[in-house]
Amino acid sequence: MIKKYKYGLENIDLASKLIVDHIKNYNIFLLEGDLGSGKTTLIKNILRNIGILENINSPTFSIVNNYIQDDLEVYHFDLYRVKNVDDLYTFGFYEYLESRKLCFIEWPQRILKNFDYKHLYIKINTLENNERELHISKN
Repeated sequence: MIKKYKYGLENIDLASKLIVDHIKNYNIFLLEGDLGSGKTTLIKNILRNIGILENINSPTFSIVNNYIQDDLEVYHFDLYRVKNVDDLYTFGFYEYLESRKLCFIEWPQRILKNFDYKHLYIKINTLENNERELHISKN
């Protein structure tokens, strides 16, 4: 089942809360969208909504950022620069997933072919007037 939701920066908080509502059932969130579609911006807002107070930035060059607040630990991945599945083993990607911590993964299309983990899939489409449309589907 796919749910759709339109939002802009002025109501991104509502969009992020739609995803936060799924945290009790999912720990892996895959976010697909064009460059500049707002994947990192949405993740920043989600993390603020669950209590992460650290400065949140894109892990484009580090591939993974780790955020810890009290007993909550979150991994934020950007797989844009990952060339193949072997690259994932280099930095322990699957160990992160198996940790059962919250994992937010940008550019998941690089790994979807062999991705057997339960996850929520979020596709962000860019619309006119700087609006976005979320397509949320469950695996």
